[in-house]
Amino acid sequence: PDVHGHHCTVSSLESVDYKSFLKTLMDNPPSSDAAAASTPKKILVVAADQPSSVTLPLSHACHVLSTPLLVVRSYGLLGCVRIQTASPYHAIIEAKPSHRIPDLRLSAWPLFDGLKKVSSSVENLDEMEDTKDHSHTPFVVVLLQALEKWRGTVSAPFNPDPSLRPRYPDSIAEKQDFRKMVRDMSKNISNEINFEEAVREAHLVWADGRISEDVKLVLERVDEESFFSSAIHSDMEVEGGSSSSNIPSNILQFQLLALALKRFLKQNDNYPPLEGTIPDMTSDTTRYVALQEAYQQQAEKDRSSVTGFVKLLLDECEQKSNGCDLRVAMPSDDEITTFCKNARYLRILETRPLYAEYKLQDPTSPVVSDLSKNLPLSGMPNFEEIQSDARDDLMGATMDPYETDPVQTPLLWWIALRACDAFYDRHQHYPGKHDQELALEADANEVYKFMAQIAISLGLAECDFIKEHLFDQAKGKDLAREVVRYDEAEIHNIAAVVGGVASQEAVKLITGQYVPLDDTYIYNGIASTAGVYRF
Repeated sequence: PDVHGHHCTVSSLESVDYKSFLKTLMDNPPSSDAAAASTPKKILVVAADQPSSVTLPLSHACHVLSTPLLVVRSYGLLGCVRIQTASPYHAIIEAKPSHRIPDLRLSAWPLFDGLKKVSSSVENLDEMEDTKDHSHTPFVVVLLQALEKWRGTVSAPFNPDPSLRPRYPDSIAEKQDFRKMVRDMSKNISNEINFEEAVREAHLVWADGRISEDVKLVLERVDEESFFSSAIHSDMEVEGGSSSSNIPSNILQFQLLALALKRFLKQNDNYPPLEGTIPDMTSDTTRYVALQEAYQQQAEKDRSSVTGFVKLLLDECEQKSNGCDLRVAMPSDDEITTFCKNARYLRILETRPLYAEYKLQDPTSPVVSDLSKNLPLSGMPNFEEIQSDARDDLMGATMDPYETDPVQTPLLWWIALRACDAFYDRHQHYPGKHDQELALEADANEVYKFMAQIAISLGLAECDFIKEHLFDQAKGKDLAREVVRYDEAEIHNIAAVVGGVASQEAVKLITGQYVPLDDTYIYNGIASTAGVYRF
């Protein structure tokens, strides 16, 4: 069969020592044959419709063992997917952005040799008489010739010193003049698609091809001293401590490649390795192939340079190991190639552990009290920074409520759902269990009390939106009565939507491709709307 099952029966999910269970599973993953046993395993924990007495210890175990956790809930007409990334963070090499800017390096100075050679092999377009050649010159060459011509204008004097970076269109007026110059270079722009492409892609001439601020933030999280410490297997490491041995091997490999990239950037004016691909464009075969080969050869040269830095880092790591084993190995050629091609879009995702979030939102919860000795908040890197950013994001989210009916804003319903958890912690059942009218109203009153407390713990006490739609007792209690009415019912269509979202996020976490949600997805089935929030 394509799928091999494996299960473990326990008497109660509350009684499981999740840390020991996961450690055993990680050390001895189930496999059906020898080939599967030799394949590297990735573990993702999924908890579906479980109370806090299960999810909190599970969250703590996953955080300590650097294992990603996906918590999924379907509750009446509401659904929720919460991602807890493996510590220290989830690395994303193949972010696959929806809009990918061609990596043509037209704004880099000096141009790399291959591109310079192809460009110089094409005669001056203003003097070219053959209309077929003129209309089949790649737009890359058109833009480079137009740039040289633009630099010769009065507004952009050419600097004769080749060691200095020449002028590029900068102001709006200069960019408009440049585009007009490209149009004027055409014999008949209506019949020359390559010049239409050149006008459309003119921004590539002045677009900065250096790494973005997002990638800089990723690289700032990686330093050589910490990497060397983590990559060397020390006999002094203590099991159960917050030692570097808990950093997953895929993160160590990401850090190795990121450090090699930092060294490469230092030598190349912050330009990342060339991707080596060019977009489709109007061109004759000979010049298109020549252009393609030029980019591929430069990309291979850059990749070889990064590979050299990787080997150098591993050699330095070996020297510092004093004979100890290394926890990181040389990446394969395919892995280095993939990293170089996606260096412009590297991302990391770091979420706060669910148990830490829960502990701050409901510190008086009996479940939290019972587990408090095992749920430390101290020593968690970036905890305060993540909390501060999350509160800022929540305040911003309240400025953009659901247009049709602000009451249906998913954030309000998440607070109500979270209040149902607080109710469960104290009564061992969810609100709405007893269908007598007085009991339902009493449950709603208690749920509303928890809603107000949670909103305050989130730093939303002074938020006008929360004051109007939650702290107003009439409106707030309507929300509470609605979730009490659900009595923890699971409705098939809501479960289908939430399950679909969860499975999509699971694939992202396992493959390291695409950017997962950050960090909580809320689905409101009443109005068929959803939101993503950081808590």
